Amino acid sequence: MKNLVIDLRVVRNNLREIKDRAEGVNVYADLSANAGGMGLLPVAQFLRDEGIRNFIISDTGDAKLLRKNDFIKERLMMLRSTADPNEIAELLGCGVVCTAGSYDAAVAINGIAEANNLVADIQIKLDTGLGRYGFQPTELDKVAAIYNYMSSVNVIGTFTTFSASWRSKKQTFSQLDKFNVALDRIIEMGYEPGAAHAVDSAALFKYDIELMDAVRVETALTGRIPGKPVQGLSKVGYIEAGIEEVGWFPKGHTIGSERGFVTKAPTKIAILSVGYYHGFGVDRYIVERSLFGIFRWRRRKTFVRVNGHKARVLGSVGLMHTMVDVTNIGCTVGDIAVLDVDPVNVKGLPIEYR
Repeated sequence: MKNLVIDLRVVRNNLREIKDRAEGVNVYADLSANAGGMGLLPVAQFLRDEGIRNFIISDTGDAKLLRKNDFIKERLMMLRSTADPNEIAELLGCGVVCTAGSYDAAVAINGIAEANNLVADIQIKLDTGLGRYGFQPTELDKVAAIYNYMSSVNVIGTFTTFSASWRSKKQTFSQLDKFNVALDRIIEMGYEPGAAHAVDSAALFKYDIELMDAVRVETALTGRIPGKPVQGLSKVGYIEAGIEEVGWFPKGHTIGSERGFVTKAPTKIAILSVGYYHGFGVDRYIVERSLFGIFRWRRRKTFVRVNGHKARVLGSVGLMHTMVDVTNIGCTVGDIAVLDVDPVNVKGLPIEYR
């Protein structure tokens, strides 16, 4: 028996902290990546019950699922810019707010909206350093062309995305300054940028920062903003797995493959059929760590909880299995182990909501 547990009481507490920190500005809940691994539809329904009305989606399938399940009045926003005509047509068909992060994307949205006798609500993406999508601050003439020549789009917002809010205050505030300068220039040209937003989960909780008209939250909902723990937020998501086998092994016994563990004394070991395939022991931010940070992460000790007691993981977390030291813990086959895990990394497990 193994499943991913999502405690909605913890999500509610995190949302309460988010609202307090947001100080009354709109909260945009980012449902990308299956609501951060927590389950798109159940989490969206839960957040709607808690008063959230603005949702960020990551693909057309998300929009279709939500609209099919009575998310009719809620605002759905695709903050990923696309010039793909098929994708744009599907998004507009679901009444999604599209993002124009390039002149080509804006032209495509306008053309498809015009062909369908629509006026499409859009948001303009400005690139201040992340580099994936967005108009450069030096090409605001192209932004002006949207207002001047594209009558089938209606600009309701303008935003940017920070590239390193969880680890660099200096870089974050530099990007915010660039965004503000570009916004001022758009207004000086006589255009209305709509709701301005830039602040994400990390910036919201780590810095005293200008909130603008809305904040976008994703990792704050799961309480898993990278870096040091954030006061007020609690982690959401853990795996419950039944112990498959329990046995004693002698001193000098090698356990596991590759970086195997050699017992230094007779050791009682429990085997769990959960591994990195399921998302345990995985760090989604590992690619952004320094070499020293990667070394420290690999050298860290990992623990699970068995019958309320900490049990150290022996050797490396395997693809489908994890072995833990239960020498001083009373346990048997079928007892439950609890494994902390970021839901966004989890796959192959059913979700249980509590």
